[in-house]
Amino acid sequence: MTLAAVYLRVSKSDDDSDESLTLETQRRRIRAFCEARDWEYGPEYIDDGISATKARDSTTRWASMLQDLRAGKFDVVVARDLDRLLRTLQDLVKLIDLKAKVATVDGDIDLTTADGEFRATMLAAVARFEIRRKSERAIHANETRRRRGLPIGRVRILGYDDDGVTQIDDEAAAVKKAFEDYLNGTGMAQIARDLNAQGFTTSRGRPWSTHNLRSMFGNTRYKGIISKWESDDKKRAAGARMSDKSYAGDFDPIVTADVWDSVQLLLNDPLRERDWGTDPKYLLSGIARCGRCDDDTRLFTQYYQRSAYTGKDGVYREFEPKRLYACLKHKHLSRTAQPVDDFVEEQVLWRLSQPDAMALFDIAEDKSIDRDKLQDELEELRKKYSGLARLFTAGILDEEGVREESGRIRGLMLKIEGQLAPPPSNPGRDLLRGGNLIEEWKDLELSRKRFILEKIATVTILPAPPGSGRSRGFDSSLVDIDFTPPSA
Repeated sequence: MTLAAVYLRVSKSDDDSDESLTLETQRRRIRAFCEARDWEYGPEYIDDGISATKARDSTTRWASMLQDLRAGKFDVVVARDLDRLLRTLQDLVKLIDLKAKVATVDGDIDLTTADGEFRATMLAAVARFEIRRKSERAIHANETRRRRGLPIGRVRILGYDDDGVTQIDDEAAAVKKAFEDYLNGTGMAQIARDLNAQGFTTSRGRPWSTHNLRSMFGNTRYKGIISKWESDDKKRAAGARMSDKSYAGDFDPIVTADVWDSVQLLLNDPLRERDWGTDPKYLLSGIARCGRCDDDTRLFTQYYQRSAYTGKDGVYREFEPKRLYACLKHKHLSRTAQPVDDFVEEQVLWRLSQPDAMALFDIAEDKSIDRDKLQDELEELRKKYSGLARLFTAGILDEEGVREESGRIRGLMLKIEGQLAPPPSNPGRDLLRGGNLIEEWKDLELSRKRFILEKIATVTILPAPPGSGRSRGFDSSLVDIDFTPPSA
């Protein structure tokens, strides 16, 4: 009996009211189609939420289906119609190269003949045209909404109803309090716990954490501004003609612009200790640079999970996840992490064993900072902060005005205090003053190892040369370590 692989796709841009596009409807129609052909309804490959305008990478079920097609695990690929299966002509070329037999509920496509290939090419081109036209209509409609001051997107954010403009009283009050608490010195972890204790969740229904709380604080809609964000790739392609745009919202903000801006000062101050997200767990995550990018892109930890399978010998095999350092921004470079960590640590220890190593950790005074001027500014801000109570008593500012102004002033004070703060302890000099360098390094906390590494070296992972193959193993020549020379 012919075994049919079933491909199902639901796009983010699909009309929610169109019942014919749902997974259940696609599945029901394809099952009836297979029964009419006396085909066995075989494995399902489901891509849920995959847009028709985005490339399908190796993590999608489409890629898994192509892999199984190469392995001969089924006889025919079945989809509801061609535009569910194919989104670009490149997709069609892949199926043609694999000599795939393809059938849709709307009719068969024989890719093994010139006539069938031509018909499929025309149908794919028409489908692509419809996708592009639909995308252009959506872009124009979204731009019109922005110019009218209306938010874009289906995701509801805390504080506003589904329409994006109507405030929900208890949620809006919680959002406003979160902004004010942060300005008044409450830690982000505590603010997240407070939101969770009140039963509030994120847009995805998840508990609040310091990571998604930071995203909330950065959302301009809370100060009544709609932002149109453009990717860095698009900006580079368009040159100076493209930038992020902002539109005044036609709805009531939850916080004032001063409060929102003051929060950004605290969040983005490079001298302020970061209190969001989780600390890095590995030596080079976020430190190592991608040798193929020209924009200082960093590599981060990623895991590769090889699929379990039953071999020809009948033995079922499972595999442990493999840790990688990968270029997540462009997805064009990855390297097994542990050998890289070991090599970099070996080279760092060699550099630290050299006679001039202590000079690597000299702290040069930043002569661009006018400390006297900053002290005067700080003293003036402290006077203004102390005078807010008098303004409130005199009726010049109401309670809300005092709260907003105090938040703005506190943000400026914290920034100046950070610039005037004494330099932190120096883990590099502490390490070199110890006894056995190797043993001291083994016992060192990861955060201190990372500080030392960033202080003395720039690590770049280089792409493998063409034709080097996957079985080459670790190659230290593909890890470039540029040690910073000691200060003169």
